[in-house]
Amino acid sequence: MTRVLLITGGAGYIGSRLIQDLALDPLFDDCLIRIYDNLQRETYRSLLDLPAQGRYQFVEGDILDGAGLSLAMRDVWAVVHLAAIVRTPLAFGPPGWVEQVNHWGTAAVGRTAAEAGVAHLIYTSSAAVYGPVEAVGGSPVAATRPLTEEALCRPLGPYAESKLRGERELGALQQAGSLKVTILRLGSVFGWAPAVRFDAVANRLAFLTGVRRPLTVYGSGEQRRPLLHVADASQAIRFALTHSDQMAGGVYNVVSENARVLDVVAALQSLQPAAQVRFTEQDVLTHLSFAVDGSRLNGLGWYPQVSLEAGLAELLDHLRGFLPFGVASWDAEEA
Repeated sequence: MTRVLLITGGAGYIGSRLIQDLALDPLFDDCLIRIYDNLQRETYRSLLDLPAQGRYQFVEGDILDGAGLSLAMRDVWAVVHLAAIVRTPLAFGPPGWVEQVNHWGTAAVGRTAAEAGVAHLIYTSSAAVYGPVEAVGGSPVAATRPLTEEALCRPLGPYAESKLRGERELGALQQAGSLKVTILRLGSVFGWAPAVRFDAVANRLAFLTGVRRPLTVYGSGEQRRPLLHVADASQAIRFALTHSDQMAGGVYNVVSENARVLDVVAALQSLQPAAQVRFTEQDVLTHLSFAVDGSRLNGLGWYPQVSLEAGLAELLDHLRGFLPFGVASWDAEEA
């Protein structure tokens, strides 16, 4: 019997890795992978060269389109809800569309899944819902105590706020008995995938390294970020799908490591010793620090597999052949 697995936002950054990994995972041999995406970021490359072992359907649609969502939900066994307007953890921007998609779109996905009799929904939330840890002794980077799932959430900015509201919408459905929901609060995702993004700190610094530009560090670089390699994000989602009985109704932090920005720089310089670093005090929000505790999910048997350096090395391997250009590049002899 074929199980239909619906992935909203399946052509996005995490989705582009997940749909490949599902096809290669023997635990999902019986699955039809249904990808639901509006292709707003034109990530067509995510749908190219997929593993031959997989069985796929592509539905172009938006989670705010109720009719399209209902059609996509037909005969679905489980939903992985990735679709979102994605921002870096402390980013600000026009709040209206972010709220509409991330909050109300998530509510629509949950409600439609419940009406369709879906067995399980995995929601990829964000560690950004906690907000930055309060400063100790006046220093915004001094407080780096990892936050557990019981910590008070004080999201900062439209992205984090909308992701938390999405959690609450799905939590209400779980509490009402309408739908089994697992919430994964992912760290800041980094690493290579077909639809890779370069806005969050690790990938941004890797991109600058690859194209031979100075690595811009905001503040001292001592601030911490919970990082998660995209392959580990994919593995955590598949783990949740295969551990539904244990994980349904729960909230889980998913993190590879809580690294300082300087740790990311050090890993990149170990791979490319000529890389130069510049510090700036601009963008004060990026000076804030936060870290999360992933021990709850570790206790169930999930552990990250890809180290920071290995993930950055793979990404740099896709940025080969660049030479310095202009005064803002590394010195030609050093490079």
